[in-house]
Amino acid sequence: MTQALHDVITRMLDAGIGTDGYVVTPVPGLTLMRTTLPTPPSHMQYRPKLCVVTQGAKQVLVADQAVAYGSGQAMIVTVEMPVVSQVVEAAPERSFTGLTLDLDLEIILDVVTRLDPANHPQGGAGFGLTVIAVEPQLEGALLRLLELVDQPHAVDILYPAIMRELAYWLLMGPAGRNVARMVLPEGQPLRIARAIAHLRETFDTPVSVANLASLAGMSPSSFHHHFKTLTSISPLQYQKQLRLLEARRMMVTEGVNAGVAAIAVGYESPSQFSREYARLFGAPPRRETQRARSDPAGFAAHHNERLAAAGEARVVS
Repeated sequence: MTQALHDVITRMLDAGIGTDGYVVTPVPGLTLMRTTLPTPPSHMQYRPKLCVVTQGAKQVLVADQAVAYGSGQAMIVTVEMPVVSQVVEAAPERSFTGLTLDLDLEIILDVVTRLDPANHPQGGAGFGLTVIAVEPQLEGALLRLLELVDQPHAVDILYPAIMRELAYWLLMGPAGRNVARMVLPEGQPLRIARAIAHLRETFDTPVSVANLASLAGMSPSSFHHHFKTLTSISPLQYQKQLRLLEARRMMVTEGVNAGVAAIAVGYESPSQFSREYARLFGAPPRRETQRARSDPAGFAAHHNERLAAAGEARVVS
């Protein structure tokens, strides 16, 4: 049970927005959220973070893998990846409520290096999304972090210590090995993360899997295998989704047409862009972006969640 955590989040949301939406807090990387209705699928880019649900349920799709988590559970994201996120359980009388917290990788690495070898992290299956129960120790650390929302003057002093405690409980939990491998130099996730960072910075240019493998310090076959184990998609599929997500953002928020967006993100063929866009988003570019613009509330909700997922959340009214 995470009733205490739920009560605190609800109080803060009531004070901050009163209804549905996302609230950015003074605590680095901490965002609170609530919705009273299920949401449509939203395409977005997740970065390493902890996503906690205190009421309701959510589903995240990565390629053909579905990850569901609900009240009293958390999802740990250990690698940056494109996902389709959707709140599947919410109602006016029982809203979906939760929080997301960016993981501080430097703090996690420091805690890992200080662990007694006898307490080496266990568990974890290698995939970049892991669902765990929010145990009392983890909930306690999150409650102490939430206390800083009302005391922003204390953030600089107390935030690092609380994040160290939180990192410890994550490392000692059922997904501890996945969390540790995310920051250890010899771990495949950290190597893959280097390649993903390069992909994110150069997604609009042709990509060589051999070059990405070299950046990760792996053979091409090993790189492809570990990349797909972590993200469920191939490096080229990953690049494609980055391109299409950026193109959609440009069309919806900047008003550019499909042809301009296609060229800007690296497509040479407008027809190929339209085909792949429709395959990912369910409709051709013009129709899908018009639909997004005609639903301001829905787009604001999607926009807020996308920003929260990327660690850039802010309230959009």
